[in-house]
Amino acid sequence: MQNTDHNENMKNIILKRTTIESKKEPPYDDIENTRSGNIWKNIPGGHKWLDYFKIYDKEFSRFVNTKPRVLEIGVYRGASLRLWKNFFGEGSFILGIDLNEQCLKHQSPDENIFVEIGDQSNQDFLKDIINRYGPFDIIIDDGSHMASHQIISFMSLFYEGLKVGGIYLVEDLECMYWGSTNTYRDLPSTSVDFFKKLIDFQNEVFSRYSCNDLSINSEDFKNQVDVINISKFLYSVTFYQGVVAIEKEEKNPPRVLHI
Repeated sequence: MQNTDHNENMKNIILKRTTIESKKEPPYDDIENTRSGNIWKNIPGGHKWLDYFKIYDKEFSRFVNTKPRVLEIGVYRGASLRLWKNFFGEGSFILGIDLNEQCLKHQSPDENIFVEIGDQSNQDFLKDIINRYGPFDIIIDDGSHMASHQIISFMSLFYEGLKVGGIYLVEDLECMYWGSTNTYRDLPSTSVDFFKKLIDFQNEVFSRYSCNDLSINSEDFKNQVDVINISKFLYSVTFYQGVVAIEKEEKNPPRVLHI
């Protein structure tokens, strides 16, 4: 009875409604205290959730001045293309894809900024992008925000289009939650459901083996294990508000060592 009461109290604490506040007038800490924010604020035509800049700095800073190849799905007014070029520095290659042919005006080949016109849900188009420009160090999906498009783009690009050591970042997952429209939820399950499932794939190996099987000290140690294919490359799946970042690394089997 005591545990039940404790659990109920904890549930009430976690789930009770509260308020958080923000200020309407600048300066905005998310911009002023981040490298990406300070670059972006001087680029006209931008449209960003302010808390994205801390995410960008955290996930992308290790690529600065390493000449990364960057693919962004969704060009809009070209502000992000300019952001990435300035953020990653000289030698970086920036490619944006969009359905709108007007976006071609935002490319600048002399600066290694390019735009291709096509549909992010078209696997043949994405394969052509990989063949011509890939693989990429960073892929950012800021496209249609449709659940089906986010999923098919990931499945088409993650394996062959993203380098080992790269980051695949999907923005605007809040579209799976808007109460005012169902436009983006075009599947029985959402893209958030899909990306959460990657955590199950990442850890499924533990359902098939015992701790002894994975213990280097054990006589039963197995140096080869059977896993779901995608889990070989799922180093991390990190959720932020409205964003998921998937880091690709070729992993060893899980091993535990007692010393």
